[in-house]
Amino acid sequence: MFACNAGCMNSLPGAAEAGKHLQNTTLRDFGQPSEEHISSGVTYRLQLSPHDAPVPPLLRSALELIGLKAYGPAEKIAWWVDFTFRGEQCQIAHQKFGVRIYLTTDSPEESAQDLLTQISKKLRSAVKTVEKVILEAAPGLLGRGDATVINQHLSLERAYQYFRERALAPIMIPDEHSEHRSPEGELISSSFASGRRRMQINAFHDMVAAITAYLSLLEHDLVLALAFTGFNPDIDDLTDVIGSRWGDKYDRVVGKGEEAAQYRARLTAAVERWRNPYSHGGFEKGHGATIYLHTPGVGAVPVGLTGTRNSPLFSLFPASEDDVADVFTLFDELDAWLNSKMTEAFMWIRSGLAVRFDKEFRSEVEEAQREGWFPDYVDRAADRQELLDNMDF
Repeated sequence: MFACNAGCMNSLPGAAEAGKHLQNTTLRDFGQPSEEHISSGVTYRLQLSPHDAPVPPLLRSALELIGLKAYGPAEKIAWWVDFTFRGEQCQIAHQKFGVRIYLTTDSPEESAQDLLTQISKKLRSAVKTVEKVILEAAPGLLGRGDATVINQHLSLERAYQYFRERALAPIMIPDEHSEHRSPEGELISSSFASGRRRMQINAFHDMVAAITAYLSLLEHDLVLALAFTGFNPDIDDLTDVIGSRWGDKYDRVVGKGEEAAQYRARLTAAVERWRNPYSHGGFEKGHGATIYLHTPGVGAVPVGLTGTRNSPLFSLFPASEDDVADVFTLFDELDAWLNSKMTEAFMWIRSGLAVRFDKEFRSEVEEAQREGWFPDYVDRAADRQELLDNMDF
């Protein structure tokens, strides 16, 4: 599902200069494969670890910058590049189980393994130059929407559901009774700890965690949905949208219509009442019940005065079972409304597929939505992604 194919690195600003730099420095010993030379000898292989090759296409791009040609895909191979290293025939390939470097030589095995190690080190060093070119071009790429956002909906939803289930059905805690008696058996003291009280407190803590997890999920889904709701690189800056507050994301993607405004107001109220005090050092908005004023003639009174009755810090039990249920009822209503308003966007989001913001993808989405075959488009994209993941080309 990624828009950039082999060779596109050369179109970036500064790519030509970077290629010349690599030819004269790090990759000076790398050359074009000889079409006339018939490989002989033994072929040795070096498997690169994910740590050494976390982003395999960068290795390919380094070789492309010095004029070498990448091939592929093929069965179980995403790409490969043939080259020579100090006159020896070599190949690097991104295969299903990782990146491998091959060397065919008549040299002894010890010398061959040493050459493979040197090739690996030089290629990994060349990646730094490739990264520099990409990072310098990044603002322009993002500005045009030439970016893919990894879909984390399922993992974020699991976190939300985990805390939600605990808040709605807290683990049973029995009451605890304890007595302290003298050696003669006389009762000195006794204590009682209510299991139900502890369960209510635990449920409240899990509700706060669930609200935080839900907002994280909502913000992520809104960013993904932007690609399906009129993203315009001439107006929208993807980096700014991702970094904006949840309310700003909501307004940009959902809009400011009457129904949208009502849901935002209800969500804001829930967030300010239950989550915000615990995500800002325990201080409520306006300091409600967290700061007391030393008032002449009255004494120490909370800043929120009688309004503190609505504060989670006001009562022994911060949230009742009804409070907890009401929060999740709101979330369910909002989810249902968003899904009905942006059906195609959430169909794609729930598929787990990454979301592209480039012009080609947006055009395909618009056509699929307009012609009424969006579900088929999602299915085909999922099938293609499965083939890519398995390298079944």
